[in-house]
Amino acid sequence: MNRPRIMAIICAALTVVFVLLVTHSDPVSGRTADEIAKQLTQSDIFDTSGLVLRSGGEFKKTFLLSAGDYDGVVYYSADSIMDVRELLVVRLKDNSQAEPLMEVLQKRIEDKQTLFKGYAPEEEALLNGYVLQSARGVVLFAVCQNSERVLAAFKEAL
Repeated sequence: MNRPRIMAIICAALTVVFVLLVTHSDPVSGRTADEIAKQLTQSDIFDTSGLVLRSGGEFKKTFLLSAGDYDGVVYYSADSIMDVRELLVVRLKDNSQAEPLMEVLQKRIEDKQTLFKGYAPEEEALLNGYVLQSARGVVLFAVCQNSERVLAAFKEAL
């Protein structure tokens, strides 16, 4: 074989490897939304004291989305309007659902940040440290004290 032909084969192989790496997505998690939320709430990672586990109807009322459109939804929120803490774990039926859901959640956080800006500094700080992550077919939205630990535990729970 001549040198140009070898170089062409190497370039073609590298191109195939590059394309595979770029288009490869995370495998879907085998865990349910309930299992992931349970792992986050059973330890001291996410404190649910003062929070209520909400129904699918309350999820729809809050986010204007139907829980039935997803493989699983676990939603905790406070009864008090002055408590901004929330935990939402959504298992998607299809990865194409991630972007529209994340847009809704991003809008919610922006609206709450505007509402609490300059009014309740402690709650505003929690809102500014929110977690919004999509990985392996699951979306996490959390407003809490230790958002870094919640995110790390979420990734571990997948």
